[in-house]
Amino acid sequence: MNESIGRNNPCPCGSGKKYKKCCGAKEIISITHMLESEIDDLQRQILQFAGQYFGDELQEDFLDYEEHLMIAQEQERQFYELMHAIWFILFEPLEDGETILEKFIETESAKIRRPKLREILKTWTDARTIAGKVLEIENNKLIVEDGLTSEVLTAFVVNKSIEIEKGCFFVGVIVPYEQNYLFYPTAFDLPQLQSEHASEFIIDSSLEYGYDSPAEYYTDFFVQILHDLPMLGSEKTIDTIEWPAPIYKEVAELFQEELNSQGEAELVVQTGVLLWSMFCEKRQKRIKNPMVYVAALHYLLSTIAPVVKEYTQKEVAELYQVSVGTVSSIYREIEDTLEHELTELMEMIYGNGVMPAEESMAPMVQFKAGHKGPLETERILQETMAELQEQNFESIDEVNEFMNKRINSPSPRKTAMTLKERAQQKIYDAFEIEGLQRYKLAKEALKLDPNCVDAYVLLAENEGSLKKAAEMYEKGMKAGEKELGAAFFKENKGHFWGLIETRPYIRAKVNYAEALHQLGEVDEAIKQYEEILELNAMDNQGVRYSLFPAYLEQMEINKAEKLLKQFEEGGAHGVYNKLLLELVKNGFTPKSTKLLKEAKKENRHVIALLTGRKRIPKQLPDYYGMGDENEAIIYVDAHLQLWRNIKGLKDWLEARG
Repeated sequence: MNESIGRNNPCPCGSGKKYKKCCGAKEIISITHMLESEIDDLQRQILQFAGQYFGDELQEDFLDYEEHLMIAQEQERQFYELMHAIWFILFEPLEDGETILEKFIETESAKIRRPKLREILKTWTDARTIAGKVLEIENNKLIVEDGLTSEVLTAFVVNKSIEIEKGCFFVGVIVPYEQNYLFYPTAFDLPQLQSEHASEFIIDSSLEYGYDSPAEYYTDFFVQILHDLPMLGSEKTIDTIEWPAPIYKEVAELFQEELNSQGEAELVVQTGVLLWSMFCEKRQKRIKNPMVYVAALHYLLSTIAPVVKEYTQKEVAELYQVSVGTVSSIYREIEDTLEHELTELMEMIYGNGVMPAEESMAPMVQFKAGHKGPLETERILQETMAELQEQNFESIDEVNEFMNKRINSPSPRKTAMTLKERAQQKIYDAFEIEGLQRYKLAKEALKLDPNCVDAYVLLAENEGSLKKAAEMYEKGMKAGEKELGAAFFKENKGHFWGLIETRPYIRAKVNYAEALHQLGEVDEAIKQYEEILELNAMDNQGVRYSLFPAYLEQMEINKAEKLLKQFEEGGAHGVYNKLLLELVKNGFTPKSTKLLKEAKKENRHVIALLTGRKRIPKQLPDYYGMGDENEAIIYVDAHLQLWRNIKGLKDWLEARG
């Protein structure tokens, strides 16, 4: 006979204890253990479901992340791929607006026999990421403090041993479990980090990206932050760097003190310190006057980074009260010693990070690449090509030797130049100065060479109206067409910018197109932009950023879509233009919601400018970094009117944070 036993009745085993304290407790433990085992299986089933039905979406998204992660070993890659999959399943909406987890619940939950497990599964749509400190550990239960919200939570780890120590910093993903939480799949500790330091890093980063909620930022960038956090413990500072001698550390400290006093960005200062430490590893100099090396390092940094104030060698020498010759000598030595490191740094900065902003009416873009602006490099290349024609080389090796020597150690050309060459040299000089002398040199160049295209480009700056400036740019274009000849255009179409003689013509044509665009002659501007892309398929000038809004202004939707596919890229322009195109074509769809989330990850600052919470400054920034506020300003300034044409945009954006 089966008789129901009350939990407060004496246990039938004869122990004298209440049933709930004796055999009843064992039964509960058994059921709990069974449920936790089923939960562990459920987590694996969800991963298998995602891989089977949404493997392509998972792989494509992870590859985007992998491009930005420094992963050295296959085991490490597998870890990040797993954590990315869990994050994507729980938090990332698909094109229809639903997550993979929601699709799993819709299609698979009916197959779960245990009602309690089905109810638990449905609550997992409220998953959250967490980073904080372990306060207590008891069997498979952790009492933790969320470092971003200061909440104290209880979270369990099922069917896995806990190797985390009390007091350490941890990260992970948790899902609801009745009144508490479960880790999916477990908690990961970073014992080398202080919890407060790591949490501050996430909070500071969220503010930098314009997030009101650090927890929301952490969820959006979970995989990237998971990758970046371990590096916090390995940051190099002046005190942690092993200097070969105290004098080298003194130079670094003086350098840091001086640049901090001038209000330079911390990243810029750290870059200088790091370069100095690299130099000291390779060269141990006998230093009598530390300020000479501080001055040389300061000048070097100003040639490659977006500093607050740029200095000439003479100005740097005066600032530090040292001789110009000594600064120049040491600067060259540091530059030569760190040639490889500087090349890598410049590729990193100008390939993915800090970039010069293009001004719509600027006759040239002021880059800081390769330690010299593009016009300075162009000058050297032009002189070198002219000298090559005067030489009688017997082999390609002799040509290469001459080219390397000439470009790396430029010196004034000794032979006489043609009128055309002299005119272009005046132009290069004019591009480096401001004021009336700039235009005086342009006029002198035009007298020497009536087809000097850059002279027209410079003189356009000094015109009293945009219409007259456009006319001057057009004159420059026609002079360039005459100089190059029709056959040249036909033969070199597609790779124009790679040929030094085409660059003045391209500069004139780009500025002419921009002027037409601003004058409202959009169709003609589009024609010019398209011709530039035909001539230079790589689009070194970035005319695609002007052509896309021009297409939308004229409702050339198909052309705009084709352009985005032609130049697949990240950054604010790439991701926000995809969103803009979707909104223009189809309105507020689940796909547009997904694209908005992706865009916010790329640059959060754009939203505040689009909704009016922040205003575009009157003076546009000279430089921008991927994801920073300057990039947002540059983007929104060029596209704001198109966004304003979308009815209900502000409410839609604000409703989505």
